[in-house]
Amino acid sequence: MLGAIRYALANLANPAGRDARQTFWYWVLTVVVLRFAASMALSAPLTLKIMAAAMHAAQSGAAQDPAAMQAMTTQLILAELPKMVWGGVAIGLVSMALLAASLVRRLHDSGLSGWLVPLPGAIYAFVLARMPAQIGRVADLLATLDPANPPNAGALLRAEGAMALLPYVSLLIAVYFGMRKSTPGPNRYGDAPVRF
Repeated sequence: MLGAIRYALANLANPAGRDARQTFWYWVLTVVVLRFAASMALSAPLTLKIMAAAMHAAQSGAAQDPAAMQAMTTQLILAELPKMVWGGVAIGLVSMALLAASLVRRLHDSGLSGWLVPLPGAIYAFVLARMPAQIGRVADLLATLDPANPPNAGALLRAEGAMALLPYVSLLIAVYFGMRKSTPGPNRYGDAPVRF
């Protein structure tokens, strides 16, 4: 696994050649773990602020008022929301950059052109580009929440419509590309895939 990570890091901007499935998926796992860690680091300040405010409210007796607790939580989320969204966009862009050349090499190994990589990339870039525009919608939704009747995830997804599926479409295309079998023997992209 470490060999695959070193190889991917050394070839971040090199789309030439072929990557075996195992090499590719070790690198994907690494990027997913890094992305998760970055997302946790991004959300940690908000989580800590909400926990500190809740502890203070519990100690002062204000926790008995659900409307006040919701208002306090909403205010904290709204204050951090732009940073969270822009941080999410940055994490998404870095993830795309880290995976691009490796996915091209993976496509080469299965005999496909690397020019297919922009297909899932463009879909995901569109999703990322829409994220900042959602700040206002989320702020409006938070402002109208009723603590006695909070919306469920299904209601939020229905409000977003088919656009909520776009990240999954991009992911499924990339997974399909990554799972394809290697071309046996040499192909026009190289003699043998890099395997770890």
